[in-house]
Formats: sequence, structure tokens, C-alpha cells
Amino acid sequence: MQFQRKKLGAIAEIIPGLTGFEAEGSFKYQVIQPNNLTDTGTLEGVTFQYRADPLPKKQQLIPGDILIKRLNPSFVYQIQVSTAGLTFSQNLFAVRPREGTDSSYLAFLLEQPDVLGEIMHVTGKATVVKAISAKMLNDVEVPVPSMETQQKIGKMWELFRKRRKLLREYIAENEKMESCLASKLLYDGGND
Repeated sequence: MQFQRKKLGAIAEIIPGLTGFEAEGSFKYQVIQPNNLTDTGTLEGVTFQYRADPLPKKQQLIPGDILIKRLNPSFVYQIQVSTAGLTFSQNLFAVRPREGTDSSYLAFLLEQPDVLGEIMHVTGKATVVKAISAKMLNDVEVPVPSMETQQKIGKMWELFRKRRKLLREYIAENEKMESCLASKLLYDGGND
């Protein structure tokens, strides 16, 4: 299959998170931190924080934005309509797809070990804690197939992520059932 390779900065805008959030202030925001993200595409425990001054419009997340961790990135979070308007800490980058780039395809790319490896290769860093910068993200080269192919790959990524979430929920329920049955046998002798 023929496709172009382009720098990520050519197909997406890289937006670093801001500092300046406090326990008190005039402006209240829901701020996503790295520990709020899960590898199944859900947010957990997002809190409110304050600022003395308003955030620039660019810092408010819109549907299709993709969050990636600065330290040890391994998975991403894709902003949906329900999480639009939130903002993000300085420990995250928002990757905002430019026109002609499918958001889910871009999310798929940013989770691929070879792309993450190339980001690290751009600067030659080989440390235990992998830290990425906006420049590293901008400069990494990624494959850019047709929009139709991007959409197919993006949809596949969404379905596999949903599958991962459902499998985890199934395992958790299975473990609850196993524990309940074992307790019933142990304490009630299984009579019922």
C-alpha cells in the first residue's frame, strides 16, 4: 500500500498543558491528570481546580483531541462530546488533528510501539523514565494513508478498545461470582 509519511506536526497541532492551577481562584476548571486516564478509554476521578486568570481557548479540549502522557506514554485518551470543555495538566499533551486527519486513526498511531519508539529515537533518549516533549511529538514521522483507510483503521482501534474494556468487565464479574460461590460453599456447605 502506498502512503505518505509526514511529521506529526503537519497533520496535528501539539498543545502542551499549562501550569498555574491552584486550590482557590476566580476561574474553576475540571482538570485531567495522567492518573485519571485508563487504557480502555475512560476517565476516573477528574477534579476541579482553580486559576487566577482564564485559560486560553486553545487549552479547552474539543471532541477529537487526543491526550498523551509526557512521562512513559503507552496509551492515549480520545476526547468525546461528554468530556469536551475540560482542560489538562502540564503532564499531558493534547494532540489536535488538523483537517484531513481522522482522530481515531491518530489515536491508534500514538499507541503504536514503533511510533512511541520513534519519538524516543528523535532525541536518542534511553532513560528508564521516558519523557517526551512537544518538539519530539512534532518531529516524529508517521504514515498518512487515504482518509478512507484512516477511518477504517480508526474504527478498528475503537472496536478493539471497547473489546478490551468489555473483557476486563467480564473478568471482574467472573471473579466476583467465583468468590461468592467459594464463600457459599465454605460457610454454608453449599446447601441451598
